[in-house]
Amino acid sequence: MKKLMNSFIVISLIAAPICAAAQYAGIDSVLARTDSAISSGISEALEGMPVFAVPAPVSIAPVRASEAAAADYLPLGRRAVYEYEYTSSEFPGVKTIRIEHMEYSQETGTAKVNMIIFNKTNPKVSNFVMTAGASGIRSADSPLAGPRLEIPFPCTYNLTWSEGSDRSRISALNGKVTVPAGTYDNCLKISTRVGGGDAGSAERYYAPGVGLVYEQIIAEDRQETIKLTSYRLK
Repeated sequence: MKKLMNSFIVISLIAAPICAAAQYAGIDSVLARTDSAISSGISEALEGMPVFAVPAPVSIAPVRASEAAAADYLPLGRRAVYEYEYTSSEFPGVKTIRIEHMEYSQETGTAKVNMIIFNKTNPKVSNFVMTAGASGIRSADSPLAGPRLEIPFPCTYNLTWSEGSDRSRISALNGKVTVPAGTYDNCLKISTRVGGGDAGSAERYYAPGVGLVYEQIIAEDRQETIKLTSYRLK
C-alpha cells in the first residue's frame, strides 16, 4: 500500500503544472515527506525542467491629455461651411443641416454662425454666436441641443461638468467615427447623461481641425442623429 501511495505521489508531482511552480517554494517540504529513493528520482527530473516566471501585468491606460489644442476641435477662426444629414423620430426621411462660420473677432474670441435646417416648406434659420472663454467654447445654439458648452477647457480625459440636469463627460480623446464625409481619428468624444441619465443619453464627436462631425441623442421623447456629409473652407 505504501509503495502504491508513493507511486501516486510521483505521478501527481510530475503531471501537475504546479510542480514547476514548486521549484520556487514548497518542493523541499514535499520531498522531505517522500521515500528517499523516490525523492532522489524526482530531484533529478526537476533539474531538467524549465523555470517558469509570471510576466508583469500590462497596464492599458486611456489617453488622458489631448495632443491637439482644445480650440482645434472647433476652430472658430476659420470661415467654414458644414453640411449634415439629419434623421429624427420626429419626422420621416432625412433632412439637411447647414452650418456656416462667418465673421470672427480675435479680440473677443467670438464667431458669428448661421444655421439652416432645411425642409420641404419653411427652412428653420438660426443666427447665433460661439465664444471661446476661460471655461471653453460656448455656443448660443446647436443643431440638436440648443445652448451649451461645446468644448471644455482644459480638454482632459474624464473631465465632467453639468448644465442644468444634464451631466457631460469627456469620454475619449482618441475616438474614431465614420460618417458620410469620411473617417475621423483622434476625435474628442463627449458623452452626456440627459436629465442625469433618467431622460436618456447623448454623444458627440469633434475631429481635430474640423469640428463637430457626429452627434446622437437618445431620449425618452425622441431619437435624433446628425452626421457630417461635407466640410469646406470658404
